[in-house]
Amino acid sequence: MDVARMLADMALELEQVGSPTTVLERVSHYALRVVTAEDAGVLRLHGRSRIETPAATSERVGQAHQLQLQFQEGPCYDAITGRATYLTNDVCHDQRWPQWGPAVAEIGIRSAVGVQLATRGRSYGSLNVYANEEDAFSERDAEIIEMLAAHATTAFAAAHQAEGLQTAMDSRSLIGQAQGIVMQTFAIDAHTAFEFLKRISQHENHRLVALAEAIVVQRDANARPS
Repeated sequence: MDVARMLADMALELEQVGSPTTVLERVSHYALRVVTAEDAGVLRLHGRSRIETPAATSERVGQAHQLQLQFQEGPCYDAITGRATYLTNDVCHDQRWPQWGPAVAEIGIRSAVGVQLATRGRSYGSLNVYANEEDAFSERDAEIIEMLAAHATTAFAAAHQAEGLQTAMDSRSLIGQAQGIVMQTFAIDAHTAFEFLKRISQHENHRLVALAEAIVVQRDANARPS
C-alpha cells in the first residue's frame, strides 16, 4: 500500500468537500484504509461534561467515546487534553486508563490510537482508531494516523471557516432584509430601523438574526395569496 499516494489522494478529495462534518466522515473511513483496524471516528470535547461524535464508522465508536467521558480517561480523551498521540495495544491492562480499558474491552475493543486534531492555535478534537485484536498497532501505524490527522485538520479548519463565513453572510442578509421591512413599514431611516431591531431583540431576549428571520418569514407569509 502506498500510504503517501493515499494521503495525497485524500487531501485532494477533502479540498473539494464543503461540509466540515463530511470532512470528518471521509477521514474516519480513510483511517481504516491506511492501517488495519475495525473502527474509527472523531471525538470532540465541549468542556468536561459533554462530548460529540460527529463522525464514526459504527455505533461502537460513540460508545467508546461515551465511556471516556464517563470515566474522564482514555486515549482519545487524553489526545485532546494531554499530548498529541496515545497508543495502547492492550486496553485491559493499560494502567493509564484503569476504568475505561476493561469497560471498552466489553464491547470488543482491544487496541486503540488517539491522535489530536489541532492547528497551532486551536484544538478541534481527536481522530481515534480502534481494533478488535491486541497488539494491532505499531509505532509506524501511529505515525501514519498522525499524518492523516494533519491533513484532516487542515481540511476541517478550512471547511469550518468557510461555513462560518457563509453563516455570517446569511445572517447579515436576513438582518438587512428585516431592516428594510421595518424601514418601509414605519417610514424610518436605516440607522433607526437597525436600532429598533436591536431594542426588540434585547427586550424579547432573542438573537438579532432569529428576530430578523421571523420578520422576513412573516413578510413572506403575508405576501402569499390567500
